[in-house]
Amino acid sequence: MLGHILHRIVFTRLRVDPGTQDYYVRRIKEGKTRREIVRCLKRHAAREVFQLVKQLRPAPRS
Repeated sequence: MLGHILHRIVFTRLRVDPGTQDYYVRRIKEGKTRREIVRCLKRHAAREVFQLVKQLRPAPRS
């Protein structure tokens, strides 16, 4: 399920986020394939999501 979520995040960002679009163009010029770029963007999104979830989790009780 998380894979579907990351897919949606990445392709939405590619459509509407200028920073992500710039990143995509820059990586294409470096010779990367679309698949490689999407993989990198998914990793980045996964790190962001993990940080957000980590902030929401309560600290473990002693």
